[in-house]
Amino acid sequence: MSTDSAGPVTPKGPVRQVRILDIPLTRVRRPVDLVLMLLSLLGIAAVLALAVYAYATTTGVTEDVQSALAQVVRTILLVPVNVIEGLLILVLPIIVVIEQLVRRNVRAVLDAIAAAAVAYVVALLAIWLLDAFATNALARSLLRFQDGAWVITISAPVAALGAFLTAVGTSDRRRIVRISWNLLWFVLIVTVITGTTTLVAAIVSVLIGRATGLGMRYLSGVLSQRAHGLELVEGIRRAGVDPIRVIRIGDSTLAEDLRQDVVEAAGPIGYTAPAFATPSRTGSVPPTAAQPEATAAAEPTAATDARGAATHPLDGRVEALGGPVEAPGNPTDVLAGPSDTETSLLAQLPESATVANEREGANRVYAVIDSDGVRWDAVVLDGDRQVIGMLSAVISTIVRRGLARRTAVSLRQAAERAALMYYAASAAGVNSPRLRGIAETEDSVLLLGEHIDHARQLSDLPNSAITDEVMINAWKQLQIAHEAGLAHRNLTADTLMIADADGPDAGEVWLNGWEEGEIASGSLARRVDRTQLLTLLALRVGPERAIAAAARVLSIEQLAEIAPLLQPIALPMQTRAEARADKAGMAALRAHLVDFIPTAGVVEPIRLSRFSARTVITLTIAVVAGWALLTTLNFQEIAEVISEANPFWMVVAFALGLVTYVGSAMGLVGFSPEKLGLWRTTLVQVAASVVTLVAPAGVGPAALNLRYMQKRGLETPVALATVALLQVSQFVTTVLLLIAIALLTGSSGALQGFPSGAALIVAAALAVVVGVAFAVPALRRWVIAKVTPTLKQVWPRLVWVVGQPQRLAIALGGNLVQTLGYLASFAAALAAFGQTLPATTLAIIYLTGTAVGSAVPTPGGIGTVEFALSTGLRTAGIATATAASTAVLFRVLTFWIRVPLGWAALRYLQKQNAL
Repeated sequence: MSTDSAGPVTPKGPVRQVRILDIPLTRVRRPVDLVLMLLSLLGIAAVLALAVYAYATTTGVTEDVQSALAQVVRTILLVPVNVIEGLLILVLPIIVVIEQLVRRNVRAVLDAIAAAAVAYVVALLAIWLLDAFATNALARSLLRFQDGAWVITISAPVAALGAFLTAVGTSDRRRIVRISWNLLWFVLIVTVITGTTTLVAAIVSVLIGRATGLGMRYLSGVLSQRAHGLELVEGIRRAGVDPIRVIRIGDSTLAEDLRQDVVEAAGPIGYTAPAFATPSRTGSVPPTAAQPEATAAAEPTAATDARGAATHPLDGRVEALGGPVEAPGNPTDVLAGPSDTETSLLAQLPESATVANEREGANRVYAVIDSDGVRWDAVVLDGDRQVIGMLSAVISTIVRRGLARRTAVSLRQAAERAALMYYAASAAGVNSPRLRGIAETEDSVLLLGEHIDHARQLSDLPNSAITDEVMINAWKQLQIAHEAGLAHRNLTADTLMIADADGPDAGEVWLNGWEEGEIASGSLARRVDRTQLLTLLALRVGPERAIAAAARVLSIEQLAEIAPLLQPIALPMQTRAEARADKAGMAALRAHLVDFIPTAGVVEPIRLSRFSARTVITLTIAVVAGWALLTTLNFQEIAEVISEANPFWMVVAFALGLVTYVGSAMGLVGFSPEKLGLWRTTLVQVAASVVTLVAPAGVGPAALNLRYMQKRGLETPVALATVALLQVSQFVTTVLLLIAIALLTGSSGALQGFPSGAALIVAAALAVVVGVAFAVPALRRWVIAKVTPTLKQVWPRLVWVVGQPQRLAIALGGNLVQTLGYLASFAAALAAFGQTLPATTLAIIYLTGTAVGSAVPTPGGIGTVEFALSTGLRTAGIATATAASTAVLFRVLTFWIRVPLGWAALRYLQKQNAL
């Protein structure tokens, strides 16, 4: 029967049975679920914080809405809302469960029910915790007066339903889930308007459910939406290749996990537009070029690649994978795994791919063999892994200065950027795998590129294969890219491909892995490329050969520009790990570069990081110090104490406290084998004032002194011994000073009657403890093991110092100045309230109080030192109020008020690279 109308006919490609060797689809843990779970938890914290600090705003908004709409909603929507609530709680979950069971997704149903149960329990636990421990400021934003009592309106059923809907699937793929979420939000809005719950409680209920559901989804995994099997083959066809074999490649150990499958593909080759044809009288459509015979079974033959060079049919590898293709209509059963022949083939396949700069990681890589026997490489980018790349780009933007990666907000955008870079590299004449086509299928994007035969990644080659010719060719290829304005930005051992030494292209180099590259790049990006390549080669062949090869291509100015960029942040992660493992090699590279190019030593360093680990530590110290100041100090009490104190004696106490910095610096100068400037060393002691806020008393200053001496060029063992000797000498000086005060004043004060009966008893008890400790072999060995390292460190330094009386006098004089300065400041603080004590008594109170307070491992002895000093003053007969005021005033003048000075000194020393 004839017809006069014409209709669109979607052409099909050749019908083929394609053999696939791949890892079976499994449930996957999506990083995006983990990220969203953490964001939900942060959302709960943010909402509760907002409820506390912006209570008036949140409550005002809620009350305004309620007053205007509550009565109307109660009147009009009472019945519909009840119906929707019943639908949400009873009907829709059942529908969702039935839908999943029809899809044979029993695991998703069990996960969703488990998530709902966990969320219900978590919500009840949150209600109990808030009811028992929440402050009034927090609880008032969650309370509503119901049934004669105030109750927290966090809804456990809402949390359970939210967890159920989250765990069962995403709303963009499940229409019933999307409808359920819309109804849930509608009900929550109505309940807030009608005053049944609060806005904060409603949001927290949903976020609890979301966090629980996402956590269950991440722990249990979800069905993969990645392109696999027939979808993968059809994607390869749309990219322009007619495959007959698709093989997952990676490490040879993956062969044990691979399974073979056969699918029948009939999709078009390429993105063929619908053809309009007028049917003949017999109703048949004449064959076109796009419609070869459906049963054509192509044999592997020689073909021509994109460059016009002859390629070979993989030397029989196609036949090794299972022989000729079966005729359509005779499907092959799925095999349990690869045969021995297939396993050996997998081990032989190189792991090069168009955009695979990782052999196992973010991307799936396949070897594709087409109907002409030509090998192609397919790289599949999966959407569920894209969040990792996005987070990496965000972190890079935050950390790096001038080298931030452009964030790809979608999987398609990432693929388009990679394609742009490959096309640009090919157009510039760079040796790079050429892109054949791109296809999007399921939740994946596929990039298909040519396979470089007779070439392997640098990471697969021994160092002996890296000849001078290879290195020179690598520099030439990078130079070609730079002349076209292209920057690679990720030159690693996996992105450099080297031709086999016995192949036709021996010595040739290809640059691969352009997905992080940049067009119209800046000079800094190109300098970083040169730094990456030089470091990569130097770690394998040595700095001399690497620099000599680079000098054959680069100018002296370009080589000199590398020196200030030889820092870890400029290197890719893989090369950075190699550099950290070979610190001696990196040091040799810097030294040889300076020797090779004398001007390299005076090139200004470039700061690539926005902040370093030192900056993070500094900011942490600042935050902790600020928090300690705001939460520990009672500013009202301090104001009252200062108002009662004598201003003159307060100034004297503060000035005497500053003298202790000089004394501490003198001790370090005297014991150090390296000449230290007194002014710079004093600033280090001032900087220690802020470090004491985040470290136990004595530990912070010692660590800062150690760092200062290391920066001055002292070896770590010598610096440790010097710091240990300084601390031991300070203890000995303090004890000797206490005895000297008692003798010189002629008044025993608190030492009167010493030794008393109690003191003798304590001394005897200590002697017994020491004797028992040394009598028991295990305890004796433990004590010796603890004491011996310190003695070994201190003894050589002590012998050295004793042999230099001038240095010994400076050190001991500094210790004396430091201790007397604190004692005099303590006496001035007591005098500020009109009180005095004998010098010996005051010394015992101060030294005992600071020792006892510092023994408790709190930062700077906060709280414990004040308590010990006030207790000692009360014991000496000072009134309780005056004793407490004196202790607080002394600590304010010698500890708290010096924190800003310490911060300023720390920042100054860091800028001077002294710490």
